[in-house]
Amino acid sequence: MKPGKKMLAGILVALAALCAIAVFGLGSDVKGVFGMRYGIDIRGGVEAIFEPQDLNRKPTEAELQTAREIIETRMDNQNISDREVTVDKNAGYIIVQFPWKSGETNFNPEDAIAELGEMAELTFRDPDGKVLIQGKNVKTAAPETTSNNGIKAYEVSLSFDPEGAKLFEDATGNLIGKRMSIFMDNDLISSPTVQTKISGGQAVITGMKDYDEAKSLAEKINAGALPFSLATSNFSTISPALGNNALNIMVYAGMAAFFIICVFMIGFYKLPGVTACITLFMQMIIQMLAISIPQYTLTLPGIAGIILTLGMTVDTNIITSERISDELKKGTSIKNAVTYGYKNAFSSVFDGNVTAAIIAAILMALGSGTMLSFGYTLMIGMIVNLFVGITVSKKLLLSFIENKKFNDMKFFRVRKDIKTIPFYEKKYIFAIISGVIILAGIIGCFTKGVKLDTQFTGGAVLSYSVSNEADTDKIQAVVEKQTNRPVTVQIKEDNMTGLKRLSITFAGNAGMSPDEQKAITDAINSTSDKTDAKLSETYVVEPYIGAKALRNAGLAIGLALLFIIVYVWVRFSAISGLPAGITAMISLFHDTLVVFFAFVLFGIPLNDAFVAVVLTIIGYSINDTIVIYDRIRENKKHDSKMSVVDLVNISTSQTLGRSINTSMATAICVVVIMAASMYFQIESILEFSLPMLFGVITGCYSSICVAGTLWAMWEKKKGK
Repeated sequence: MKPGKKMLAGILVALAALCAIAVFGLGSDVKGVFGMRYGIDIRGGVEAIFEPQDLNRKPTEAELQTAREIIETRMDNQNISDREVTVDKNAGYIIVQFPWKSGETNFNPEDAIAELGEMAELTFRDPDGKVLIQGKNVKTAAPETTSNNGIKAYEVSLSFDPEGAKLFEDATGNLIGKRMSIFMDNDLISSPTVQTKISGGQAVITGMKDYDEAKSLAEKINAGALPFSLATSNFSTISPALGNNALNIMVYAGMAAFFIICVFMIGFYKLPGVTACITLFMQMIIQMLAISIPQYTLTLPGIAGIILTLGMTVDTNIITSERISDELKKGTSIKNAVTYGYKNAFSSVFDGNVTAAIIAAILMALGSGTMLSFGYTLMIGMIVNLFVGITVSKKLLLSFIENKKFNDMKFFRVRKDIKTIPFYEKKYIFAIISGVIILAGIIGCFTKGVKLDTQFTGGAVLSYSVSNEADTDKIQAVVEKQTNRPVTVQIKEDNMTGLKRLSITFAGNAGMSPDEQKAITDAINSTSDKTDAKLSETYVVEPYIGAKALRNAGLAIGLALLFIIVYVWVRFSAISGLPAGITAMISLFHDTLVVFFAFVLFGIPLNDAFVAVVLTIIGYSINDTIVIYDRIRENKKHDSKMSVVDLVNISTSQTLGRSINTSMATAICVVVIMAASMYFQIESILEFSLPMLFGVITGCYSSICVAGTLWAMWEKKKGK
């Protein structure tokens, strides 16, 4: 369909349809944005304590960690990304916290725990009932569809660890023509006949009537790959720390930020700004549906992913709008200016989105929990941005100008003459600025110290019986003042007795003397005459973010940086891609340090919000840098004899307006959210948005002042 009235009507109808689905959903399977699954902070959730069953000894730390990782994997598969799974290795049990399902009305924790599936032990047995292989030896089970002469068959593929592979080889060798039964505790779930001896640690179970049956069996096998059976010894409800009011505040703050961005875009870019606002709104709806339909939990890192992708959507429109202005400056007709503007902008938009998608893909492959949520949100945003930000936006703008009323220069911004700024010559000033920032941050680390949240350190937990009058915000403030330690405060209600408990978790593994416990109790009771807190239990928990998840998060960030270097190396070979990639990574490391120092100087404990902000800024900053590199590549193509210094100065000056406008638009979102969180005292959002603001500023600064000048210095040194 050619751009025009019909296409314009089609885009607007599609937008209206998306809005309707977002508001009302589409049947029971497609839930709208009001049917999202929210995190524990917003809606509360469930806490369950799982203990090993039929184990005549204390479970080892390795066994508890294995069970924990299996539970986390199971929750990942069910899109439950907002959760805390930790172990008490002294008591030998696992503590699981997760949010309510969307649409939950009964709020019965016992029913909610059923969502996690059976916590039974998987065993493979011979016909006499002898256990041959245990579930802990199964690495993965997956449903598969095969085809033989056009006839579909369904099976489950199994993968064993080295010990399991040897046991399975021996077992199948002894049971040819006999059945090998698979049990979850004492419940038979499958009993296939052994056809041949199987070696190599890979096997298949055949004979499933359809894919759903194969999928169900695979899920049961994966669920039973526990080192022992687990049973719930206690469960309770967790009250929301923020409440629905916080969600409403953030929604209104987001609407205000969107309105301000629209005013800015329309006021600055005119008609292209109008199309930017429409496409931005469309992307927001699609992104929210991509979270609500599969019921991904809306988490803080998920919000980070949304902010980054929306910022890049604005950036895409700003890049194309600036390119259109360039064409109009040359005297090109409006229609051709739009066509060439989008064409010239495509390479930088494509490269920026691909580098962000690299981060998302690695996180989805290696991440778990909140990092998986961040990766998923970011990946969806990049895919949608390439379609909506480029294709839909272009068709929409061309459809507008097919109407003679809008085919007028007054609806467009024509670029003014650009003054070339000597960025390279100011490199030492930039070095001093960066040096002062880093030195101040290092001094802050020594004077204020680095605080780690319980997610990374684990900690001591004090459990109190309290009245209904306990104010968690006041209690957190007085206890943190009393102990000078990061504190997490939650209200929990025992489902059996209905009694409320105040749970206070202190980061770190430092002990808690009786005198300190008494001082904390007195501080809690000082918040209200009706609190009446009485200490009932103390125990120690391991970090919520397990060692494996933490290693994977670090590995994901490292691989993301490595892949960015390789990608820039390949894509920007025309301007010596390897130096470009390495200098881009140096500038990203600079931004990461600034974000880290912001957490330290403002006394914010490092938690998953820190990882989320760092990843957001890496994606944001590399996109900014790539736009400058893209212009350097273009200018070098037009004039191969242009000096390195002139290339950097001219290219950075040409993209300066785009860099500032994009950063301003993203900063508007962050500042509005930060202001709302400060006014309404929503600490968790403030702890995310404040460092994010510093990240946005340093991301813009490093792209303009650090990456390009470092690249030029490298190239000049090579020239010698």
